[in-house]
Amino acid sequence: MWPMAEPDEGGRVATRAFALAALALAGFLASLTPVARSLDDSLLDLEWRLIRNFDPRTAPDDILIVGIDPATVSSIAAPPALWHEAIGTVLTRIAATKPRAIALDFPLPDRSYDAIHAGLDRALFAGLVSAAQNGPFVATLNIDPRTRSAKRIHAPFLALLGDARLAVGLLSRDADGVTRRFSLLLPTDDGGFPTLEGRLCRALSRQCNDGLIHYALGAPLRYVPMKSVLEMQDAALMERLFRDRVVFIAETQPFGDRVAVPVNLAGWEGPAPDSPAVVVHAQALRTAMLGAAPSEASRPLVVLLLSVGALVYLMRDWRMALAVAALASAAAFIAALAALRGGTYVPVASILFTVWLAAGARTAVSWQKARRR
Repeated sequence: MWPMAEPDEGGRVATRAFALAALALAGFLASLTPVARSLDDSLLDLEWRLIRNFDPRTAPDDILIVGIDPATVSSIAAPPALWHEAIGTVLTRIAATKPRAIALDFPLPDRSYDAIHAGLDRALFAGLVSAAQNGPFVATLNIDPRTRSAKRIHAPFLALLGDARLAVGLLSRDADGVTRRFSLLLPTDDGGFPTLEGRLCRALSRQCNDGLIHYALGAPLRYVPMKSVLEMQDAALMERLFRDRVVFIAETQPFGDRVAVPVNLAGWEGPAPDSPAVVVHAQALRTAMLGAAPSEASRPLVVLLLSVGALVYLMRDWRMALAVAALASAAAFIAALAALRGGTYVPVASILFTVWLAAGARTAVSWQKARRR
């Protein structure tokens, strides 16, 4: 048998070029798969935790949460549907301190309850009026999960609020259930309706952008139990707490309205895989008001980077290819971390896949050549 002729230099160049193109194409196709998106999400969560721990970005301490916690629930004799007087009192007291804005993320009654206890409607209406007269005030529309439509609000309350003081309190969730992104506007049949953070941001800031929630922005959020606001008699303390701040009034119970997050920014809780939904709304608002939502790298840039990763295939020795792949993977992650800190999110799963696929291809080729010898 005649020995196989060695391919000429032009043939080797063409073979390598074809291999590089195939590796880059495989990396691009991998980037479109759910597995790659899941890995990118997990890496993004890790990046946020690292930045949060070692190099957080400062932000004004201008958001405070008034929490409906277990102590608050226990202190009010009536069921939540009849908290007209309590909510009205809290709104009136907070509005008197001249906060920058007030957000009420608590279900408003769908009908009158005066037949149960005379004066309930008036007590809540007075609180809503005080909040509306103070300045920006937003209440959430509750969405019926069955019909996906907004639940009814009692006509006098709805007339006072109008569309300008209502917002959707929903949060977006990725495929794994974690909230990493936010929107200023939710699409509807009529075009769109503002989210809670969208409505507030438009009222408070000229620069509002949506996208990724910046989980390394600002200090953990503080809160005051609603029970304390109801009992507090020190007007000076009330003013120090709430004046010129954005105040959210919402549930903060351990097993209530909670969402999965990369980082729990509830300052009154320890590390946890989830946080009260109001904390996520507040962090989304903080991100939007400061224009801090990282922009996502363009698809062409990602394709270029994974094409560079395919160059690992050109290593002559398989050991060298594996070593370079390890170094390139570490460099890619560190570069993505720095980019995220600088305001750009670069998904690296497809880049890592391409690098290791190229290293594996080089190892396979080297093994075949060794067998021929």
